[in-house]
Amino acid sequence: MSDWHCLGTADDLRDGKPHAVRAFDTDLVAYSDRAGVIHVLDSRCPHMGANLSKGRVVGDTIDCPAHLWRWNGQGKCVGGSPKLLPIRSWTTEERDGLLYLQRSDAPPTGRPVRPANAWW
Repeated sequence: MSDWHCLGTADDLRDGKPHAVRAFDTDLVAYSDRAGVIHVLDSRCPHMGANLSKGRVVGDTIDCPAHLWRWNGQGKCVGGSPKLLPIRSWTTEERDGLLYLQRSDAPPTGRPVRPANAWW
């Protein structure tokens, strides 16, 4: 299994909205902050399991659609919660206009490479 997964064109994820992503058999959410940096987090809220891709981007954070708890790009709860419940944050790399996601359970082997069969 490759340590990297191409999520597609990075600019498509910079529209101010959360995006549902599935990679490495995991449901994820991708969003960009005010500086245009794209963050990828596990998509399930640790509180009650709501899908963060159904929430909204607020500044540099993403809101849970159920109770409006907020997480930053590092997966740290920064608002709304009495407890600091973290979410896994995934390592990404932008290269040649594409966004790549690193598998988090293994050290990377090399750098991401554009898929040969990519249409973009």
